[in-house]
Amino acid sequence: MVKSLLFLGGSFSVLPAEEIILDLGSSTVQAEAAKESRSETLRADDALQNIDLDEEKASTIAETLKNQPNMAIRSMGPAPARPVAKGLSGNHVTVVEDGSVGGDLSATSPDHAIASEALTLQKIRILHGPRVLLYTYSQAGGVIQMDRSEIPFEDDSLHGSIWAYAESGQPGYANAVELNVPVWKGAIHAEISSRKADDLETPRGELKNTDLLNEGGFVAGALKFGNWSLGSSFRWFLTDYGIPGGFIGGHPNGVDIELSKYDFSTVAKYSPSDRQADSLQIRFRANRYHHYEYEAKDYVGAEFASNEEEVRIDKAFGHVGNFFDIHTGAELHTRRLEMGGYVFTPPTNEYDGAAFASASTRIFNRTELSFSGRLGGASFTPKKSVVAKDEDICDRKFLLYAVDVELLQPIGSGKFLIANVYRTTRAPSIEELYNQGPHLAAYTYEKGDKDLDAESGYGGEVEFKAYTLDMEVSASAYGTWFDNYLAPRATGDTNWSQLLPIYQVQGDAALLFGGSVSVKWNPEKGLYGEGSASYVRGYYQNEDWGDMPQIPPFKFYGEVGYRMLGVKVGTFGTYLAKQSHVDKFETETPQSFCWGALLEFKWKWERSEYALILRGENLLDAEIENHLSRLKSVMPEKGRSFSGLLKIAF
Repeated sequence: MVKSLLFLGGSFSVLPAEEIILDLGSSTVQAEAAKESRSETLRADDALQNIDLDEEKASTIAETLKNQPNMAIRSMGPAPARPVAKGLSGNHVTVVEDGSVGGDLSATSPDHAIASEALTLQKIRILHGPRVLLYTYSQAGGVIQMDRSEIPFEDDSLHGSIWAYAESGQPGYANAVELNVPVWKGAIHAEISSRKADDLETPRGELKNTDLLNEGGFVAGALKFGNWSLGSSFRWFLTDYGIPGGFIGGHPNGVDIELSKYDFSTVAKYSPSDRQADSLQIRFRANRYHHYEYEAKDYVGAEFASNEEEVRIDKAFGHVGNFFDIHTGAELHTRRLEMGGYVFTPPTNEYDGAAFASASTRIFNRTELSFSGRLGGASFTPKKSVVAKDEDICDRKFLLYAVDVELLQPIGSGKFLIANVYRTTRAPSIEELYNQGPHLAAYTYEKGDKDLDAESGYGGEVEFKAYTLDMEVSASAYGTWFDNYLAPRATGDTNWSQLLPIYQVQGDAALLFGGSVSVKWNPEKGLYGEGSASYVRGYYQNEDWGDMPQIPPFKFYGEVGYRMLGVKVGTFGTYLAKQSHVDKFETETPQSFCWGALLEFKWKWERSEYALILRGENLLDAEIENHLSRLKSVMPEKGRSFSGLLKIAF
């Protein structure tokens, strides 16, 4: 008996709950029992990959994701830009790279960059739903998954890629080479990349001290011994970038940041040949992160060092009784954070542990039930230091749990309704607990609170998804009630010795809600088009429902064009509404419209595939203010810009 049929972008997929046999004229196709939940399959289809990802690639991860529904950018210049999901940023949104959580300090401050190169990513996915709890307790914010497939477990072929990128809006270039070589019972995989960019060009002129220089890469290998595979990788990322200054609240000469991250991972993987959905993976990871913040080019104003180790075990089952798509595991994580220079946070050790699980089953014949949970704790042990008062040095421990329950109901041919409810939580970060001093590169005087409780809240989301041969329609509405929402807020006071505004981390009751709609008409040839609209609002309860700070405005993105014989031509635009719903001491931003165009060529020659993507952005040179930028009152965003990306896959 056929449970459901689904057409996804022209491909025919069968998602049954049991063995089915389809009679297709003279052909008979037998499908195995489901090994993955339908909601996971539908959401995985939304991932950016292949040519769709190459079309969006820019200088940072955040800029690459800027046109996606429910996404925005938090920034203090181009280099430290970070993604914002559903109005949440910082520690609320977890960035995962090849199965491991970040390893940098980008979540802690708007002047800290994500230590990763966007040019060579193979896939980016905005993860939500039950699978979020496999990586984090913060269900409300979700996970940004970045995939490079560094360790070549399933890849023993000879192939490679070459990327070359250049743009004029922040004049510069980037290039990278990736190569996979089979050896003995496995393969070696390597990559090297570099990027150089000068100061950002805006409609009002250059934004000084926003240049950057990146270097990175990895070397990885894997060997297979029967059902076992063993792999290791070593990744490095080095960058120098500037934070602009010369205005009230900023450093007179700006700040230059020199950052390095080294990451070593070893993974053992067991995959029975007869049941590929059943697997066991054990990962050990060590991460070394270090960055300096230079004032006046040669004076170290701040220094940060973070040393992390992680052990993670993942076990997947295809089926256990009536349950399928089962993932269980546990992880232990240690972090030693030390700060120097003009930073007033004591050295602190952090210890985290968690167990997690997710699974799906079928109820009422066609309804799918999925659920997940995460249970664990976090412990913080600060050390006595001359930069902190003795009364602020105290150990903190937090017991944490998060759950998610989701229902998927087919409501017609190719139409699905998905609803989930969840509990979200997270422990305060080291900075939120113990900061007590200026952070010159961020233009703030930051005050933590050692007595903070863990963030907690309850929420839900309803999604509608519909598919035909060439069209995809998606609509969602979500909301989270936070019993205790943790975020730094401007107090309106100033530390007059440094002339810096004081930001205090507070725990407040808050309501965050929003929604999005997207439509894609995506035939292989001929006219195509897509459009999406996103909106989010946030309120603090204890101030007579006052507005939350740093909430992005309503956004609409649209694109139309034509495809034929390996050529694509299109035009696109983004409209940002005026943001007048602001917190105290936060300024409004006006509406804006950004228009652009693209021209793309794809062809094959010999055994290689080529793609050339030419883009023009903000062609009207409009003055655009990003509401989530600390620089919006100083300079607008990037002006008219032309870029080109050439990719050769062989």
